[in-house]
Amino acid sequence: MICLALGLGILGFVAVRRARGYHHCNSHGYGPPWHHWHHHGRGHRGLYMAFSRLDCSPAQERAIIAEVDQLKHKLRDTKWGMRDARGDLAAALRGPTLDDAALGAVLGRVDAATGSARAAILEALRNIHAVLDDGQREKLAEMLDGGWFKRGGSPYRV
Repeated sequence: MICLALGLGILGFVAVRRARGYHHCNSHGYGPPWHHWHHHGRGHRGLYMAFSRLDCSPAQERAIIAEVDQLKHKLRDTKWGMRDARGDLAAALRGPTLDDAALGAVLGRVDAATGSARAAILEALRNIHAVLDDGQREKLAEMLDGGWFKRGGSPYRV
């Protein structure tokens, strides 16, 4: 039971960290052409690269960016909810015997956070899917199958 709680907690933490992303930029104006998008807090370099490959219209780009931003916001809220669960888990483990009631409360929070994150991801995917046309969906599926996102979009990187 403890292994399950710890595993779900770690999985949720990793998912939220990945969703949040890591954005580092210099403030000197040097860098790639998409640097200015990143510098102004958007942090959507990978999205703009995908938009280019998918031939998205400006309206599609705005709709997808809004969905991604909304998803990031919802996952950030979920992350903050999980931080509260860490204290409860620590309290359950602190005593000489495992506190089943406290552990149950932690697992309830983990289940609620996982369900909330899953619902937010499904909603964003449905909305993005609806914005794209058939050809764009096919290109996106090919990009995902081929590992284009993992490589950073370059055919020369492995």
